[in-house]
Amino acid sequence: MTEAGAEEFAAFGAAALDAFQALFEQTEDLDHRTNDEDARELISDLLIDLMHYSERRGIEFNDIAAQAQAYYDTERDNPNAFAIGSTVQLQGPAADEAILLGQPTHGSVTGVFVSHQGQTEYYVHFLGRNKNQAVLTADLEPAPPFPTMTTTKGVVNDPLKAEQLLVEAATRIALADVHGRQPTWDDLRDHRILLDSLTSWNGMDERNVTDLLLSKVADHLDATEPGNLPAPASRQPSTDLTPAQLATQAF
Repeated sequence: MTEAGAEEFAAFGAAALDAFQALFEQTEDLDHRTNDEDARELISDLLIDLMHYSERRGIEFNDIAAQAQAYYDTERDNPNAFAIGSTVQLQGPAADEAILLGQPTHGSVTGVFVSHQGQTEYYVHFLGRNKNQAVLTADLEPAPPFPTMTTTKGVVNDPLKAEQLLVEAATRIALADVHGRQPTWDDLRDHRILLDSLTSWNGMDERNVTDLLLSKVADHLDATEPGNLPAPASRQPSTDLTPAQLATQAF
């Protein structure tokens, strides 16, 4: 099924007004679909009732209205608005600062917030971060789409999914290594494909990308076998490393 567009959304709104109007006998003569004044009256009455409902529930109506405005701008294809799940990149001084610190400039939009002053912030997930970062609209621009790749877990075309799968593959490779087992070739292959894609899309060195994911792999290892991991072996010359150790050097 195709995604709904502006016409469908407007039809949903009209249907909501139909249902609201049907609650009151004194409004049965109003025709919001053809009369602008009738439409204003019904929309205003509905909003007032929603304000009362929000107050009763302890919900801040103005916050909801501001967020709705942000989503509305996105659905109208406003070039300065970004949909949830879209890929973005930092621009201007924000990008310069991230590059200087060795941090990623590309990310995925996970949420949106509009302040009482009408200032829009987007919550963006950047590679390796445990928390989404609030970024002003002025500091963002559309990013190139994430490359589509085929892994043993299926087709991946989203940086969030790619990051998750890479951490999981690296964790399994590390566990195989500490238990003296050979990692599966599926994990080794996925590890390379996903790492190459994330490195290329973020425009960063492979070493920087893997450094950003170190803590996530460590957390996965702790969650998988807490307290059961043996002490790490001393560093071996690269020529003596097993395939697993070669694959996990970056992690």
